[in-house]
Amino acid sequence: MKYMMRQSRDGAIELVDRSPATSRDGDLMSAISRLGWETVLIWYMRTLAWVWVAKGLFHWAIILGALPTLGQFTTMALPLQATIVAFACLDLLAAIGLWLAAAWGGAIWLLCAVVEAASPILSPRAAAIGYGGALLNIALVAGYFLLSWRAARERA
Repeated sequence: MKYMMRQSRDGAIELVDRSPATSRDGDLMSAISRLGWETVLIWYMRTLAWVWVAKGLFHWAIILGALPTLGQFTTMALPLQATIVAFACLDLLAAIGLWLAAAWGGAIWLLCAVVEAASPILSPRAAAIGYGGALLNIALVAGYFLLSWRAARERA
């Protein structure tokens, strides 16, 4: 049994049992309870960091003409060019912050994901992704908020 002393908001000190709950060995929740929600959140952010590195490099490949099947960057509409250049820089910056699990990294990533998810609806000419990519971004943001909420509840 692992016990931890914790001070509550009213100043009382209590002992909290930090031993993992007993359940089946193959159960996902038992694995998470052994790791802790904070660790799961960090690995979620690091997985997202790799995805955002790939996205940033994909945008740079478009700019540099390494993907000729997508067309030449110089012949694309100006709003689309601006979107690709912005996300080529911001996606890589967000990936660094996500890997470090820094607050600014999560903020930049949330900004990128929300703007990219809204772009097919708000400005279709400047959208670098379609509706499927927008739904994927919304699902990733929802997963991030869920894990952040669970990690905050675990700390309290």
